[in-house]
Formats: sequence, structure tokens, C-alpha cells
Amino acid sequence: MRTQLAATSMDIPERGSGRRLHVSAAVSLRVRRLQLRYGRRMRSPPPRIDDGVRWRLTERFGAEAGPWFDELPAVLSALAERWQLEFDSLIPRGSMSVVIRCRMTSGRAAVLKVSPDRTRAANEGAALDRWTTIHTPSVLAVDESVGALLIEAIEPGTPLVDSPTYPDMESVAELLTSLHTTGVPDPSYPPLSDHIAHLFNSGTRPYKRRPELVDVVPPKLYERGRQLATRLVERVSPTALLHGDLTPNNILDGGTERGLVAIDPAPCLGDDLAFEAVDLLFWLADDADLIARRAEQLAPAINVDARRLLDWCTAFAGMVALEFAEAPNNPRKRIEALVTLANQAPRR
Repeated sequence: MRTQLAATSMDIPERGSGRRLHVSAAVSLRVRRLQLRYGRRMRSPPPRIDDGVRWRLTERFGAEAGPWFDELPAVLSALAERWQLEFDSLIPRGSMSVVIRCRMTSGRAAVLKVSPDRTRAANEGAALDRWTTIHTPSVLAVDESVGALLIEAIEPGTPLVDSPTYPDMESVAELLTSLHTTGVPDPSYPPLSDHIAHLFNSGTRPYKRRPELVDVVPPKLYERGRQLATRLVERVSPTALLHGDLTPNNILDGGTERGLVAIDPAPCLGDDLAFEAVDLLFWLADDADLIARRAEQLAPAINVDARRLLDWCTAFAGMVALEFAEAPNNPRKRIEALVTLANQAPRR
């Protein structure tokens, strides 16, 4: 385990208790305890939380995010005093956490994440600490009582989603195999089958927000993908730790020494490396044949069957096409490539 700075949590809920969001009174009590224990002196002011971050977290967590945002400045100030942090700039991305660049008194660059979903923040820190590889960041501190996680900053840290070019397949294979071979599974994490069920259930939200998307990805096509994924996961053994959300948003450039670095896991259990590769095979693909060629190239490098790689891609193609169609500025040809692949799913 690689946690380098102990952090005593307060009022920690039991795992799986369902107590996910702060309510105002509970947050205020935690903040007062932090202030009494660590003082009120603020080392540097927290950055302003922009409207985009507020909107994304409110979309994710609903009206209860409002009181949480009201208390956030005091929480951040208390954490800065406790962990001896100087705040830098806000990282304006993500829908689960407020993410801030900061620096420790030692001069070490770090990233602070604070989320209304306290259990997820704690699970993320625990999962990162279960990998012993340069391809995940070190965990520096965790406080589940306020949903706070402090991790090392990755340099240069450019997200893959912001890169105009596809990474070389050797670095992709290195990332996937290192995560698969160095992770220590925790039996409390959900099996891959449960994770997939959650993904397909939550993945239908774009239909509600934009009903016209049924013309892009018909619901029957979406369900064919769900059925294929359900069949693929039937015989997967829950003996390996999976990242669970290895999208281009959650992969950073770690430079020549570290290569690709995975962040923001949604940990689950399943000995199926092919599942983990899906979003990497989709990235910047303008036609279905390119996805198939990538699967053929990657398969021997990670010791999986190319057909299984492509089957997983086929299962998730409709869901990802729906996400791409809802988001602005995604090229039409990439959406069409995914729809083409999704149509290869068996009819039942």
C-alpha cells in the first residue's frame, strides 16, 4: 500500500450504507470539528468554483449539491490547514468531484479532490492504493468524513481526451497489463457483472434529456448491446481488480518515464482485460474497421483473444454512440462508426 500521509477520518459511514450526500447540518458539524481541531487560519484562499463545475455536480447529485457547495469553502480551508496545502488552480472537469491543483509545504505538487459522494471518494483512494505501478498516482491522504482525497500530481498530466493523436499501442498495452498484474482485489468491490448492469442502466439518461436521440441509437439497438455484454460477463471470474472507468478522460500523460497513468477508478472485480480496453479502442476512431484493426493489434500484446476484444467493443458501441451524440462537437463520422459496430451485435 502506498498511502504516504495518514489521515484520520471522522464520522465514517459503513461501506454500502447508502449515506452518500452531505446534508447541510451534517456538513456544518463536520466543518466545525475540522476547524476546532486544525484551526481557522487559511494558508491560501480556495479557487473560485466556476459555473460549469457547479452545473455538472448538480446534474449528478441533484438539489442536495447546493448545501454542499455552500459549505465547501470552509471544508477546503480546514483541509488546507490540516494537510499543509497551498491552493493553485481549479481543474474544471469531471462530474463527481471538485478538483484543485495544490502544493504541499515540502514543495510537492498534488491534486485535491472533494466529492459529495464520500464513499466513492474513499473507494477511489483505497483502489488507487491497491495498485503498485507507476501507471497510477500515489495516494497522499484520504478523509472519508468530508469526501476528500489527496493524490500526487502527474506531470505533464495532459488528459488523453485532450490529445489530438492516438497513443502508440505499446504504451496502451503497458498501461492495461500493469493495472491487471499489480492490482490487489478487494472482495468488497462489486463484480464486473454488477458494474456492467449499472453502466447500462445509467447509460440511458441521454434518452430522457434528448428524446430525439432515439433516431441515432434506437433503444432496441442499445438493448442488443446490453444483452451481448451480459452474455460476455457470465463466466468472468471475480479474481482480478479492474479500473472500471478507463476512458480517455481518466488517462493522463505521465511523460517518458511513466507513460500513460490511470486516475479516477470505479473499481470492480473481473478477470477480463478485454473489457478494460474498450474505450481506448474507440478513441479517435472514425470507422468501425479501424476499431477492428486496433483490436487485432492490441490483442497479442495483452494476451487476449481479438474476437473477445471486438465483442466487448460491439456490446458498448451503442452506449458510447449515445454519449457522443448527446455531447457537442463530436464528429458525425465517429458516431456513425460506433452505430455501425453496434449493429453487429446478435439479434435475439
